[in-house]
Amino acid sequence: MIVTLTPNPSVDRTLVVKRLKFNEKLRAAPAQLDWGGKGFNASRGLSMLGQPSLALAWVGGGAGKMLEDGLNKLGIKTDFVWVDGETRTNTVVQEQDNNWYMLVNEIGPHVPPGAIKEMIEKAGKYANPGDIWVVAGSMPPGVPEDFYAILIRMLKAKGVHIVFDATAAPYSLGIKEIPWLLYPEVTEAERLVGFEIGTFDIAKRAAMSFLQQGIEIVALMLETGGVLLSSKSLMVMASPLKVPVRRVTGARGALCAGLVDGFVRGLDLVEIARRAAAFRAVYISNKDYSTIRQEDFLDLIPKVEIRSIPML
Repeated sequence: MIVTLTPNPSVDRTLVVKRLKFNEKLRAAPAQLDWGGKGFNASRGLSMLGQPSLALAWVGGGAGKMLEDGLNKLGIKTDFVWVDGETRTNTVVQEQDNNWYMLVNEIGPHVPPGAIKEMIEKAGKYANPGDIWVVAGSMPPGVPEDFYAILIRMLKAKGVHIVFDATAAPYSLGIKEIPWLLYPEVTEAERLVGFEIGTFDIAKRAAMSFLQQGIEIVALMLETGGVLLSSKSLMVMASPLKVPVRRVTGARGALCAGLVDGFVRGLDLVEIARRAAAFRAVYISNKDYSTIRQEDFLDLIPKVEIRSIPML
Protein backbone atom coordinates (compact mmCIF):
# COMPACT_ATOMS: atom_id res chain seq x y z
CA MET A 1 0.00 0.00 0.00
CA ILE A 2 1.13 3.55 -0.77
CA VAL A 3 0.00 6.36 1.52
CA THR A 4 0.75 10.07 1.12
CA LEU A 5 0.45 12.45 4.06
CA THR A 6 0.26 16.18 3.29
CA PRO A 7 0.01 18.36 6.42
CA ASN A 8 -0.61 21.63 4.56
CA PRO A 9 -2.31 20.96 1.19
CA SER A 10 -3.56 23.67 -1.13
CA VAL A 11 -5.74 24.52 -4.05
CA ASP A 12 -3.12 25.61 -6.58
CA ARG A 13 -4.39 28.36 -8.88
CA THR A 14 -2.34 29.13 -12.00
CA LEU A 15 -2.93 32.31 -13.99
CA VAL A 16 -1.17 32.82 -17.34
CA VAL A 17 -0.59 36.40 -18.47
CA LYS A 18 1.12 37.85 -21.50
CA ARG A 19 3.64 39.81 -19.44
CA LEU A 20 4.31 40.27 -15.72
CA LYS A 21 4.06 43.98 -14.93
CA PHE A 22 3.90 45.81 -11.62
CA ASN A 23 1.29 48.44 -10.76
CA GLU A 24 -0.85 47.52 -13.76
CA LYS A 25 -4.03 45.54 -14.34
CA LEU A 26 -3.13 42.16 -15.88
CA ARG A 27 -5.57 40.05 -17.87
CA ALA A 28 -5.22 36.30 -17.53
CA ALA A 29 -6.48 33.25 -19.33
CA PRO A 30 -9.02 31.18 -17.36
CA ALA A 31 -7.42 29.91 -14.14
CA GLN A 32 -6.17 26.35 -13.90
CA LEU A 33 -6.92 24.67 -10.58
CA ASP A 34 -4.82 21.79 -9.25
CA TRP A 35 -5.02 19.79 -6.03
CA GLY A 36 -1.67 20.64 -4.54
CA GLY A 37 0.72 19.89 -1.72
CA LYS A 38 3.75 17.64 -1.93
CA GLY A 39 1.97 14.45 -0.93
CA PHE A 40 -1.02 15.17 -3.16
CA ASN A 41 1.31 15.86 -6.09
CA ALA A 42 2.91 12.48 -5.52
CA SER A 43 -0.52 10.77 -5.35
CA ARG A 44 -1.58 12.36 -8.62
CA GLY A 45 1.64 11.28 -10.33
CA LEU A 46 1.36 7.76 -8.94
CA SER A 47 -2.21 7.52 -10.22
CA MET A 48 -1.02 8.38 -13.72
CA LEU A 49 1.64 5.66 -13.40
CA GLY A 50 -0.99 3.10 -12.42
CA GLN A 51 -0.16 3.03 -8.70
CA PRO A 52 -3.11 3.57 -6.33
CA SER A 53 -2.53 5.51 -3.12
CA LEU A 54 -4.42 6.82 -0.11
CA ALA A 55 -4.10 10.56 0.59
CA LEU A 56 -4.20 11.87 4.18
CA ALA A 57 -4.26 15.54 5.15
CA TRP A 58 -5.69 18.24 7.37
CA VAL A 59 -8.24 20.25 5.38
CA GLY A 60 -10.97 22.79 6.04
CA GLY A 61 -13.69 24.86 4.43
CA GLY A 62 -14.78 25.05 0.82
CA ALA A 63 -11.23 24.65 -0.47
CA GLY A 64 -10.90 21.44 1.54
CA LYS A 65 -14.09 20.14 -0.06
CA MET A 66 -12.69 21.02 -3.50
CA LEU A 67 -9.57 18.98 -2.71
CA GLU A 68 -11.59 15.99 -1.54
CA ASP A 69 -13.89 16.04 -4.58
CA GLY A 70 -11.05 16.72 -7.01
CA LEU A 71 -8.85 13.87 -5.80
CA ASN A 72 -11.76 11.45 -5.60
CA LYS A 73 -12.70 12.25 -9.21
CA LEU A 74 -9.14 11.32 -10.17
CA GLY A 75 -9.63 7.96 -8.49
CA ILE A 76 -7.46 8.81 -5.48
CA LYS A 77 -8.87 7.67 -2.14
CA THR A 78 -8.79 10.21 0.69
CA ASP A 79 -9.28 10.18 4.45
CA PHE A 80 -8.99 13.71 5.79
CA VAL A 81 -8.98 15.23 9.26
CA TRP A 82 -11.21 18.30 9.08
CA VAL A 83 -10.38 21.52 10.91
CA ASP A 84 -12.00 24.93 11.27
CA GLY A 85 -10.72 27.56 8.88
CA GLU A 86 -9.99 27.39 5.17
CA THR A 87 -7.44 25.24 3.39
CA ARG A 88 -4.97 27.56 1.70
CA THR A 89 -4.97 28.63 -1.94
CA ASN A 90 -1.58 29.10 -3.58
CA THR A 91 -1.44 31.31 -6.67
CA VAL A 92 1.02 31.24 -9.56
CA VAL A 93 1.07 34.09 -12.08
CA GLN A 94 3.11 32.90 -15.06
CA GLU A 95 4.18 34.61 -18.27
CA GLN A 96 2.85 33.00 -21.41
CA ASP A 97 6.04 32.64 -23.46
CA ASN A 98 8.87 32.13 -20.96
CA ASN A 99 9.70 30.79 -17.50
CA TRP A 100 9.07 33.99 -15.51
CA TYR A 101 6.51 33.60 -12.76
CA MET A 102 5.40 34.78 -9.31
CA LEU A 103 4.30 32.28 -6.66
CA VAL A 104 2.28 33.38 -3.62
CA ASN A 105 1.78 30.73 -0.91
CA GLU A 106 -0.67 31.14 1.96
CA ILE A 107 0.15 29.73 5.41
CA GLY A 108 -2.85 27.43 5.85
CA PRO A 109 -5.46 26.95 8.60
CA HIS A 110 -4.71 26.49 12.29
CA VAL A 111 -4.62 22.84 13.40
CA PRO A 112 -5.70 22.29 17.03
CA PRO A 113 -4.23 19.60 19.33
CA GLY A 114 -7.26 17.34 18.93
CA ALA A 115 -6.80 17.22 15.15
CA ILE A 116 -3.10 16.44 15.57
CA LYS A 117 -3.93 13.51 17.85
CA GLU A 118 -6.57 12.32 15.36
CA MET A 119 -4.05 12.35 12.51
CA ILE A 120 -1.49 10.31 14.47
CA GLU A 121 -4.19 7.78 15.36
CA LYS A 122 -5.41 7.63 11.75
CA ALA A 123 -1.87 7.07 10.48
CA GLY A 124 -1.36 4.27 13.01
CA LYS A 125 -4.57 2.60 11.84
CA TYR A 126 -3.44 2.50 8.19
CA ALA A 127 0.24 1.62 8.70
CA ASN A 128 1.32 -1.92 7.80
CA PRO A 129 4.72 -3.60 7.33
CA GLY A 130 6.15 -3.02 3.87
CA ASP A 131 3.96 0.01 3.08
CA ILE A 132 5.55 3.04 1.42
CA TRP A 133 4.49 6.37 2.93
CA VAL A 134 5.29 9.73 1.34
CA VAL A 135 5.39 12.19 4.25
CA ALA A 136 6.05 15.64 2.89
CA GLY A 137 5.42 19.35 3.00
CA SER A 138 5.32 22.40 5.22
CA MET A 139 3.52 22.57 8.55
CA PRO A 140 0.32 24.59 9.03
CA PRO A 141 -0.05 26.81 12.09
CA GLY A 142 -0.51 24.96 15.37
CA VAL A 143 1.43 21.82 14.44
CA PRO A 144 4.53 21.35 16.65
CA GLU A 145 7.98 21.09 15.10
CA ASP A 146 8.40 17.50 16.28
CA PHE A 147 5.24 16.21 14.56
CA TYR A 148 7.19 14.53 11.76
CA ALA A 149 9.64 13.00 14.23
CA ILE A 150 6.79 11.49 16.27
CA LEU A 151 5.04 10.25 13.11
CA ILE A 152 8.18 8.70 11.60
CA ARG A 153 9.07 6.95 14.86
CA MET A 154 5.58 5.42 15.00
CA LEU A 155 5.53 4.40 11.33
CA LYS A 156 9.00 2.83 11.50
CA ALA A 157 7.91 0.75 14.49
CA LYS A 158 5.18 -0.66 12.26
CA GLY A 159 7.64 -1.59 9.47
CA VAL A 160 6.78 1.24 7.07
CA HIS A 161 9.21 2.60 4.45
CA ILE A 162 9.09 6.41 4.75
CA VAL A 163 9.81 8.83 1.90
CA PHE A 164 10.41 12.17 3.61
CA ASP A 165 10.64 15.81 2.55
CA ALA A 166 10.09 18.93 4.63
CA THR A 167 11.78 22.18 5.63
CA ALA A 168 13.49 23.85 8.57
CA ALA A 169 13.29 22.42 12.10
CA PRO A 170 10.59 19.80 11.33
CA TYR A 171 12.91 18.34 8.67
CA SER A 172 15.96 18.28 10.93
CA LEU A 173 14.02 16.61 13.74
CA GLY A 174 12.41 14.12 11.37
CA ILE A 175 15.76 13.10 9.86
CA LYS A 176 17.01 12.17 13.32
CA GLU A 177 14.44 9.35 13.26
CA ILE A 178 16.18 7.92 10.14
CA PRO A 179 13.48 7.68 7.45
CA TRP A 180 14.10 5.34 4.51
CA LEU A 181 14.37 7.88 1.65
CA LEU A 182 15.06 11.62 1.56
CA TYR A 183 14.41 13.91 -1.41
CA PRO A 184 15.21 17.42 -0.16
CA GLU A 185 15.17 20.62 -2.17
CA VAL A 186 18.70 21.78 -2.97
CA THR A 187 18.42 24.83 -0.70
CA GLU A 188 17.18 22.65 2.16
CA ALA A 189 19.92 20.09 1.56
CA GLU A 190 22.48 22.90 1.66
CA ARG A 191 21.12 24.09 5.00
CA LEU A 192 21.32 20.58 6.42
CA VAL A 193 24.85 19.77 5.25
CA GLY A 194 26.27 23.26 5.73
CA PHE A 195 27.70 23.91 2.25
CA GLU A 196 26.52 24.92 -1.23
CA ILE A 197 25.72 22.17 -3.71
CA GLY A 198 26.81 23.61 -7.04
CA THR A 199 28.46 20.69 -8.81
CA PHE A 200 28.02 16.96 -9.24
CA ASP A 201 31.02 16.21 -6.99
CA ILE A 202 29.65 18.39 -4.20
CA ALA A 203 26.22 16.76 -4.61
CA LYS A 204 27.91 13.38 -4.08
CA ARG A 205 29.47 14.71 -0.90
CA ALA A 206 26.06 15.93 0.31
CA ALA A 207 24.43 12.58 -0.45
CA MET A 208 27.20 10.78 1.43
CA SER A 209 26.52 13.00 4.46
CA PHE A 210 22.91 11.80 4.59
CA LEU A 211 23.80 8.16 3.94
CA GLN A 212 26.29 8.22 6.81
CA GLN A 213 23.43 9.19 9.13
CA GLY A 214 21.69 5.92 8.32
CA ILE A 215 19.38 7.04 5.50
CA GLU A 216 19.14 4.21 2.94
CA ILE A 217 18.25 6.23 -0.20
CA VAL A 218 18.90 9.90 -1.04
CA ALA A 219 17.47 11.67 -4.09
CA LEU A 220 18.79 15.14 -4.91
CA MET A 221 17.17 17.11 -7.73
CA LEU A 222 19.87 19.59 -8.68
CA GLU A 223 19.25 23.14 -9.90
CA THR A 224 20.32 22.02 -13.36
CA GLY A 225 17.39 19.58 -13.41
CA GLY A 226 19.61 16.53 -13.01
CA VAL A 227 18.78 13.85 -10.45
CA LEU A 228 21.34 12.20 -8.17
CA LEU A 229 19.98 8.98 -6.66
CA SER A 230 22.21 7.34 -4.07
CA SER A 231 22.31 4.26 -1.89
CA LYS A 232 25.15 2.88 0.22
CA SER A 233 26.27 0.69 -2.69
CA LEU A 234 25.62 2.86 -5.78
CA MET A 235 25.26 6.47 -6.92
CA VAL A 236 23.36 7.20 -10.13
CA MET A 237 23.26 10.56 -11.91
CA ALA A 238 20.42 11.10 -14.39
CA SER A 239 21.09 14.05 -16.69
CA PRO A 240 18.25 16.52 -17.32
CA LEU A 241 16.23 16.22 -20.51
CA LYS A 242 15.70 19.31 -22.64
CA VAL A 243 11.94 19.81 -22.77
CA PRO A 244 9.70 22.89 -22.99
CA VAL A 245 8.70 24.09 -19.52
CA ARG A 246 4.95 24.51 -19.15
CA ARG A 247 4.73 23.87 -15.39
CA VAL A 248 6.68 25.75 -12.72
CA THR A 249 5.32 23.93 -9.67
CA GLY A 250 5.01 20.27 -8.72
CA ALA A 251 8.14 18.96 -10.47
CA ARG A 252 9.53 17.38 -7.32
CA GLY A 253 6.20 15.70 -6.66
CA ALA A 254 6.44 14.12 -10.11
CA LEU A 255 10.00 13.03 -9.35
CA CYS A 256 8.82 11.49 -6.07
CA ALA A 257 6.04 9.62 -7.86
CA GLY A 258 8.54 8.25 -10.36
CA LEU A 259 10.85 7.09 -7.58
CA VAL A 260 8.11 5.38 -5.57
CA ASP A 261 6.72 3.73 -8.70
CA GLY A 262 10.16 2.34 -9.49
CA PHE A 263 10.66 0.90 -6.01
CA VAL A 264 7.18 -0.66 -6.01
CA ARG A 265 8.00 -2.30 -9.35
CA GLY A 266 11.22 -3.71 -7.87
CA LEU A 267 13.50 -2.03 -10.41
CA ASP A 268 17.21 -1.46 -9.86
CA LEU A 269 18.54 1.98 -8.89
CA VAL A 270 19.69 2.83 -12.42
CA GLU A 271 16.29 2.16 -13.97
CA ILE A 272 14.48 3.93 -11.12
CA ALA A 273 16.58 7.07 -11.67
CA ARG A 274 16.00 6.90 -15.42
CA ARG A 275 12.22 6.55 -15.13
CA ALA A 276 11.91 9.18 -12.38
CA ALA A 277 13.88 11.73 -14.42
CA ALA A 278 11.77 10.98 -17.49
CA PHE A 279 8.53 11.32 -15.54
CA ARG A 280 9.63 14.66 -14.10
CA ALA A 281 10.47 15.86 -17.61
CA VAL A 282 7.16 14.79 -19.12
CA TYR A 283 5.33 16.47 -16.22
CA ILE A 284 6.99 19.90 -16.58
CA SER A 285 6.46 19.82 -20.34
CA ASN A 286 2.68 19.44 -19.91
CA LYS A 287 0.08 21.77 -18.42
CA ASP A 288 -1.24 19.05 -16.12
CA TYR A 289 -1.12 15.33 -15.44
CA SER A 290 -4.32 14.97 -17.46
CA THR A 291 -2.53 16.04 -20.64
CA ILE A 292 0.38 13.59 -20.26
CA ARG A 293 0.33 10.77 -22.76
CA GLN A 294 1.77 7.45 -21.63
CA GLU A 295 3.63 7.07 -24.92
CA ASP A 296 5.41 10.41 -24.39
CA PHE A 297 6.68 9.24 -21.00
CA LEU A 298 7.82 5.88 -22.39
CA ASP A 299 9.54 7.65 -25.29
CA LEU A 300 11.59 9.81 -22.89
CA ILE A 301 12.87 6.97 -20.69
CA PRO A 302 15.64 5.71 -23.03
CA LYS A 303 16.74 9.30 -23.72
CA VAL A 304 17.84 9.88 -20.11
CA GLU A 305 21.63 9.71 -19.88
CA ILE A 306 22.90 7.88 -16.82
CA ARG A 307 26.21 7.85 -14.94
CA SER A 308 26.62 5.25 -12.24
CA ILE A 309 29.34 5.06 -9.59
CA PRO A 310 29.76 1.94 -7.41
CA MET A 311 30.25 2.84 -3.76
CA LEU A 312 31.76 -0.44 -2.52
